[in-house]
Amino acid sequence: MDRDAVDIIESDSGNLYITGFSREPETWHFKGLVYKINSSGQVTDSTFIVSHDSSVIVNSILPDTSSGYILGVKTSNTIPHPNKCGFVLKRMDTNLAITSSSNHFLFPEEYIDAELKIQTGINNNILVFGYIFPSTSPRMFLYETDINFDSLNAKIYLNDGAILPMKLKQLNNSNYWLIGELKSNYILIDSLLNIISVEQGVIPHQMNGSYGVKWDSDTSFYLAADYLFHQRTTDHDIGFLHQFHPFDTTGYYFNTWGTLDTNDYPGFWGALDYKNKDSIFIGGTKNINVFNLNFSPTPSWFVLLQTDSMLNIRWERFYGGDAYYNMTKLIATNDGGCIMAGTRFDFNAHPNVRERDIYILKVNAEGLITSANGQIAPTVHDAIVYPNPGSNHLKIRVGVQHKQSTFKLFDMTGRQVLEKHIEGRKAEINTQFLKSGTYVYTLKNNSGLNETGKWVKQ
Repeated sequence: MDRDAVDIIESDSGNLYITGFSREPETWHFKGLVYKINSSGQVTDSTFIVSHDSSVIVNSILPDTSSGYILGVKTSNTIPHPNKCGFVLKRMDTNLAITSSSNHFLFPEEYIDAELKIQTGINNNILVFGYIFPSTSPRMFLYETDINFDSLNAKIYLNDGAILPMKLKQLNNSNYWLIGELKSNYILIDSLLNIISVEQGVIPHQMNGSYGVKWDSDTSFYLAADYLFHQRTTDHDIGFLHQFHPFDTTGYYFNTWGTLDTNDYPGFWGALDYKNKDSIFIGGTKNINVFNLNFSPTPSWFVLLQTDSMLNIRWERFYGGDAYYNMTKLIATNDGGCIMAGTRFDFNAHPNVRERDIYILKVNAEGLITSANGQIAPTVHDAIVYPNPGSNHLKIRVGVQHKQSTFKLFDMTGRQVLEKHIEGRKAEINTQFLKSGTYVYTLKNNSGLNETGKWVKQ
């Protein structure tokens, strides 16, 4: 099955609830899924939400005012059954049992698919927002229900352009603040759901793909987004800022992470979170394929940064490299660490089958995965060597926490064939003189860096 994780929530007891979808490869009939994982990392329960005549994806999960959770479930058309595009609000208890409390909202029949999110408003009302797809450009929508899922207000924005909202906040004056997904837009909507203003191109540095927003007060927020370096569309980095007003962009902190030789992208459904503002986690994918986001035949990594409240990067770590990884969601956890979730496409095992597994990592406050005896798991990397396989050169990316390091390369007989002293975070090494084959590398320093692996020259 091809599966993806869309949302995560952590309970007070440390259980994790993961929502998303499952489908047979190369089909478009989705089943919604929910996993329950205990604090030891074991899957203790799961459930599927299935419809025979529509596709189902569990897009969002929220804590309920009572014990349990609220699910935001997207339904979309499965040919030849029309008029199934909409969403369902459902209640689920802590044991994944769906209760009788639910409500199904259908969009007009000309709409065939949707992207949506849910969250609570200032009076515990439920806000459902996103965009729907007719045969022309997608259209934004916003629904408001009470805690019992009874409709209070709703609007589809037919004549306002293809505004694609990614994050929403209800302000204290009951107006709504939205940020666009694919354009650097801020949108203000009044309590009757009328658009007051659309501020286009105003997000500092014109960041797009605003995939992580965390408000630290009623007026200021942190944002992680897709940053196009010098606005070159072929070079994606991860940009992040702290803006001090919902619309006024004259006051902010900004930083960016990435390299010129790979496309690096924030987690699609949530790329920034924290419990303590001085320990901010920012996550995404290194070496993402922007032309084949889900099934690229190239190695990639989850990347995790930790910054202080001023967005200075303390450390960076990498996870993966043996398959094509794609981070979709990150949340900070109650113990000071974080959870990363996404997908893993094993192109070596089944290159012609479009099938992904859900991949989940729980790390501590230092970004490490440790065993009971304190050993660091081999999936955690402070530095990476790429491309792998390579040809006439190899590149090295070292975490910002390591100022100096030494790279050594050995052939399969154990003979050292090159050595490079690295100052800073990156290096490129000429390997033209090497014969094709497999080599072993070490990358070490005196501050705890100790990476080893194999590199293949084609």
